[in-house]
Amino acid sequence: MGTHTDGWNTRALVARHKVAALAGLVTIALLLVIVVGGILTSRPVVVSDSTSCTTWGSANQTQQAAYARRYVSEHGPLPGGVTDPAKIVAAINAGCATANVNDVEDQVNVVQAIRG
Repeated sequence: MGTHTDGWNTRALVARHKVAALAGLVTIALLLVIVVGGILTSRPVVVSDSTSCTTWGSANQTQQAAYARRYVSEHGPLPGGVTDPAKIVAAINAGCATANVNDVEDQVNVVQAIRG
């Protein structure tokens, strides 16, 4: 009983299936370009009064909470005396959801979203 040494290995597989191997390499290269491009072009979101609802949605929770605290210090509490950052973030989210439904999320900023 002999062993079959002419079996599966990468070089033999690529030699037998050149088109599929090339397509696989092109796919991997394309995925790498997309991932590296995304990493290189990503930057932190700075939230200010003029930030659009679209950009607000890209901010992380820490950035949103920081803006909510800054909003209270610059504009005062929401109607009813609300100063809790979580409730201010919720008010912005609600206003931005309305802007999204009306397809104007790029034209509405966070201050407009709070004020309705």
